[in-house]
Amino acid sequence: MKKISVLLCLLLTVCRAFAADCAKSIDNDKVVKAMQSELKRSMKKLSKLDPPIYFLSYQIESTQSASVISTLGENAYVYTVSTGAADVDARAGSRELDNTRKLKSIDFGQRNTNVLVNGPMPSPKQIKNMLWILTEDAATAAQEDYLKVKTNAMTSAQRVDDSDDFSAKMKPVSYYAPIENTPLISKEILDKTAKELDEYSAMFKNESFILSSFASYSASLKNKYFVNSEGVRTVQGQILGRIGYTITSRNKDGMLLERNNYYDFTSPEEMPSPEKIKEDIAQSIQELKALQNAEAAEPFHGPVILKNRATGVFFHEILGHRVEGHRQKDDDFGQTFTNKMDKEVISPLISVYDNPTLKYFKNIPLRGYYAYDDEGVPSENVTIIKDGILKGFLMSRSPIKGFKTSNGHGRKQIRFRPVSRMGITVVEAAHTVDFPTLKQMLKDEIKKQNKPYGLIIDDISGGFTMIDTSNPQSFKVQPLLVYKVFPDDRPDEIIRGADIVGTPLTSFNKIIAAADDYAVFNGSCGAESGWVPVSAIAPSVLISELEVEKVQKSYDNLPILTPPQAKKEKGGKK
Repeated sequence: MKKISVLLCLLLTVCRAFAADCAKSIDNDKVVKAMQSELKRSMKKLSKLDPPIYFLSYQIESTQSASVISTLGENAYVYTVSTGAADVDARAGSRELDNTRKLKSIDFGQRNTNVLVNGPMPSPKQIKNMLWILTEDAATAAQEDYLKVKTNAMTSAQRVDDSDDFSAKMKPVSYYAPIENTPLISKEILDKTAKELDEYSAMFKNESFILSSFASYSASLKNKYFVNSEGVRTVQGQILGRIGYTITSRNKDGMLLERNNYYDFTSPEEMPSPEKIKEDIAQSIQELKALQNAEAAEPFHGPVILKNRATGVFFHEILGHRVEGHRQKDDDFGQTFTNKMDKEVISPLISVYDNPTLKYFKNIPLRGYYAYDDEGVPSENVTIIKDGILKGFLMSRSPIKGFKTSNGHGRKQIRFRPVSRMGITVVEAAHTVDFPTLKQMLKDEIKKQNKPYGLIIDDISGGFTMIDTSNPQSFKVQPLLVYKVFPDDRPDEIIRGADIVGTPLTSFNKIIAAADDYAVFNGSCGAESGWVPVSAIAPSVLISELEVEKVQKSYDNLPILTPPQAKKEKGGKK
């Protein structure tokens, strides 16, 4: 299937008009009515073609956003914009075989064509006209792709999983929860935040070892309109706000070093206090300074504690993509867990769920929350692993063996095709201890294995995992803050330049204990359906054996001159 998309630059007055319309029911919403009218008109004719267009969906997004950025303590830059986007999803053929099936020996990405066009969207008539243009192109592309898929299916070997390409017809659904406005993008909040960001970024300018730095704020209000030919209609609003900072330095051997922190919220009341942010900034500056003078990591294999947020990233990166349902029937996918249903796949201490119905955890808003996914299916709390045993997969409307229906995890960035994706990944431990006890257990494990030290991975920036059969089924996760822990009473020692590597089945089965310090990671995840907001909730865990390797070396030298804004060094020189 080719999905033809259009980016619409909406005037602020248009967005306000749509917001005012949100006070009404879904039956009276002008945008929804225009979408339904054009979809019904299109399907009446497209369904009679040969091959037929058997399914059609429209999605429109209206977004108001604002961002502020400050460097070196002055002249914070404020940027606001109102935008809109729309796309059309057309399926040709039948639910058993349609244009969305991946062609053998052909790069899937080459088949997902997008067309971007700038233009206003001030009225329902123009909405209909825009959808008419997109539908014509999408239907033609779908038919062309279907013929390629049909030929490819006849000349290719049997698939391991020959499930249908699309799930059974849904019952009509209506959900209406738009959001009219948010003070997070008001002039009052933006002006106040700009002054605060200047104060934050000013804290970095006198430190000569900091090479780059900034403090930032972003907030958005997005309303998503979705209708399909099965009678599904959803309108849902989402508010995301974030404030944070990043500072970088470089070691004398060329290694790039970074510390950052981000805080998420959905209202001004949830924003962190300036005092809290300044306290964290002071700590990050000290951590970066310590990293610059720290010993470089050496290859290591032994006991490791992953701190809570790092555990969340670890599970998201290494487990998450391997339990996305649509991948299980892809012959090019490594299928790490495909045939392990009801078998133990990780430590029996651990259970894993994905629950995008959660709005908050410990008063922290979760970015991965949504009521309905991007295929109009209500979100569900899915049990992936229970006491170490695999129980399910994250499902979109692409069926696989044993899982014929969606569980509300079909997600995408507009202009992409929805596939099964993570929402809010929750890692739970059957038994927990407090963190000091977990650290003592690490020391005991160091002695047991006769290792000189163990590690605590305090912070992780992200990573990648290999999931296709052309590569080894391995992963690499990139820590930002790592400490050596010794079995005696010596203080912990910060180190730099360590990457976690390994294979998922081995690493997950080495988890032997967990703390009771559950914490939240909020971020964004990129995959073939674009970028989507995600969250993870996890405790600190002790892993008896984990491998660490040195990071790739950089050959960049330190600057010859210190930054011009840095404070004077001893002797009056800069």
